[in-house]
Amino acid sequence: MTGWEAALPAALAALALLVVPGAAVSVAFGLRGITLVGVVPLASVSVIGLTTLANHVLPFQWGVIPVVVATIVLTALVVAVRWLLRARWQTSLVPVGRAEPWIAGAAILVAFTLIAIRFAAIFGAPDHISQTFDNVFHLNAVRYIMDVGDASPLHLGSLTYDLDGVPSFYPGTWHALVATVAELSAASVPVAVNATNIVIGGLVWPAGAVLLSRVAFGPRVFPALATGVLAAAFGAFPYLMIQFGVLYPNLLSIALLPGALAAAALAAGLGTESELGAVPRWMLLVVVIPGLALAHPSTLVAFIGFAVPIALVGLFQYVRKLRATHAPASRYWLTAGLATLGFAAGAILFRVARPPSYAAFWGPWSDPLTGAWAAFTSSPMNTAVEWSIVVLTVLGVVGILVTRRHLWLIGTFAIGIILYVIAVSAPSGLFRYLMVGTWYNDTNRLAALLPVVALPVAVAGAAWVLDLVGAALARLAPTAPARRRTVAVAAVAAVLLIVIGVITQTGPQLDQRTRWAQRLYVLAPDSPLLSSDEAALLERLGDEVPEGVVVAGSPWTGASLVYAISDRRPLLPAIFGDRRGATVVLMESLRAAGDDPEVCDALREANVGFVLDFGAREVHPGEHPIPGFAELEASDAVRLVDQEGEARLYEVTACR
Repeated sequence: MTGWEAALPAALAALALLVVPGAAVSVAFGLRGITLVGVVPLASVSVIGLTTLANHVLPFQWGVIPVVVATIVLTALVVAVRWLLRARWQTSLVPVGRAEPWIAGAAILVAFTLIAIRFAAIFGAPDHISQTFDNVFHLNAVRYIMDVGDASPLHLGSLTYDLDGVPSFYPGTWHALVATVAELSAASVPVAVNATNIVIGGLVWPAGAVLLSRVAFGPRVFPALATGVLAAAFGAFPYLMIQFGVLYPNLLSIALLPGALAAAALAAGLGTESELGAVPRWMLLVVVIPGLALAHPSTLVAFIGFAVPIALVGLFQYVRKLRATHAPASRYWLTAGLATLGFAAGAILFRVARPPSYAAFWGPWSDPLTGAWAAFTSSPMNTAVEWSIVVLTVLGVVGILVTRRHLWLIGTFAIGIILYVIAVSAPSGLFRYLMVGTWYNDTNRLAALLPVVALPVAVAGAAWVLDLVGAALARLAPTAPARRRTVAVAAVAAVLLIVIGVITQTGPQLDQRTRWAQRLYVLAPDSPLLSSDEAALLERLGDEVPEGVVVAGSPWTGASLVYAISDRRPLLPAIFGDRRGATVVLMESLRAAGDDPEVCDALREANVGFVLDFGAREVHPGEHPIPGFAELEASDAVRLVDQEGEARLYEVTACR
């Protein structure tokens, strides 16, 4: 198989992993309808994320079996909690229509189709890799989990914990998911990565967005379907996260964010009447938050920021209810105390969950007005304006203000705009670091958050237009049968959905984003991270390098991808890392090994037997030479074993 059919087993494995664990937990929880459909992927990621965390204290070998066991344990835990709280665990307060899951499924299918087609066009082929800086770590981290069997996020950061025992944190839920997909499907790491990302972008993201739409607008068909169409219409997400960085963990975590916000809105009592009682509404947050936090902590911080308007509106409505029921003063004090604790906890987490200031090195590059316009029009990072989205956004804001419903949607949208404007224009310093340092002061990461809060506003605009059409038809033809007016409104809705879909999918923004991203997946002789010659050499390297032997090479040139692609351990598994001992000696002196006892001892200690020379071209334009791996053609310490173009594999012959 040479086409995309080669990725089908991996895509089905990803689909199973993102549906089955969450379905078990969600059904045990008592969820139904669109709520069930929307929560399933979030619950699945929580199961996988918690399993990686358990891997820190329980020495099991990572794979599908631990995920199955965790699913059974967590499902049983949900059943036990539900039984203990059975007197207050209400999940059928209002009827759920039988058509709800089908409506949600249709909306997700529309989004999945549009997003999957564009992702495939960007990737070019199922085994192409992102030719970007961060991808050295991401691909090798997947292989590390498969190789070592350790998916603990507290061990993953260095990719050498099994050798040196030095802990280093990195959110590894995405990597564990892809490693399990590769195990189940027997796919290569690149194929498993691309197939999993298609399922994340096409399933997880629209499922959460449809759930948020259901919470805001109720069990209406049109908002759900409009959400499906518009979920594929924003250039900043999901497409930016497979272009810039590359930021695959952020792709997963941001895809979860709409569903988490929907759970927050349910807990706050916002939106339309829910079938869930107060206890299960709050407990739903317990189901979805672990996955969000373990996928990437920065998105948990974004959740806290976006949840502020939700919490404030919910608190205001709850206090009004207390006044209407003449509640005793103790209820007010309890509410004030819990609200204070909640806001304080959120503020503390917002303050501490950030990298050190030296790592947040991205600087401002625009002015506040330009940044605000880009954020409001959903055209951040100098992308083309998609005017259909702008019109729907304006209509959404106006419609929300006129009807005075869903005001919290404007609040979350405003938070997104403010954060982006600060990142793009605020001077470097303490204020900028405090506000957007969680995202490394990086506008790309904050740009990707904008569709999460812009999408429901645009859907509100489309729904308001349809409501106005229905009202106009009722005025113009008051004596017409209701059925005829319903058919007419349905026809208008269908036309509106088609027009929105065609305009956005063929518009300048998605075309621009697709072209920008495609350039980073091209496999060619001059590709920045891994050229076609280098890839060809790595494909056959497994037949030339014995298992267990370590391969040296510069990670800046892509040589370290010998781990992900050839399943041979690299001396330097990532571009950055804590280099010490034998590794430092070899980086400095391998080419001059000869009979130097120190270098010979380092070779034996690190078990290095081969060196890859991929030339001087680096993934980022620059020079980071490693003296011990340079000018190997003139070294007596190695001999040439294989060559493809300028890519060379040397065997270490010194110290034998």
